[in-house]
Amino acid sequence: MAVTDVKRKYESSLMSIPGVVGVFADRARNVIVVLIESPEVCQNVPSMLEGYPVECRVTGRLGAL
Repeated sequence: MAVTDVKRKYESSLMSIPGVVGVFADRARNVIVVLIESPEVCQNVPSMLEGYPVECRVTGRLGAL
């Protein structure tokens, strides 16, 4: 399964974690990136999904422009 397929499969469950503000698949690096409000949120994010590493990036709260 491609990284984009795995991202699509788990996006809803990742977005339901308090403090997660976004999810995307980095196809160049085969990594699922989870955007989070603060570093401690990463403790609740899995480190791997179906063989793909999951990376947390602290962005803070995102809002519409």
